[in-house]
Amino acid sequence: MTFRSPFSRFIVKDRSMEPYLYEGDNVLTFNWFKSKDGDVVVFKQSKLFLIKRVAKIDDSYILVRGDNKELSTNVGPVKFDQIVGKVVLKY
Repeated sequence: MTFRSPFSRFIVKDRSMEPYLYEGDNVLTFNWFKSKDGDVVVFKQSKLFLIKRVAKIDDSYILVRGDNKELSTNVGPVKFDQIVGKVVLKY
């Protein structure tokens, strides 16, 4: 059994979520949650932590997109176990 802390802190490293989040913003995630459409989530892809908005939830994956369509890259479907947490506070 793996213990997962209820909260994590991240720093936004790109502009894909503007105007909601800007590069350099800090976010706090709640890690004990169930994703729903519209949530802003942090997920791990390769060795990077990325922040995107949930666009669609399927039985086996989550489709995410950045709010800034011009600067956001398409990361493809995300598996549930890649999701770290839901953004609950930006500061």
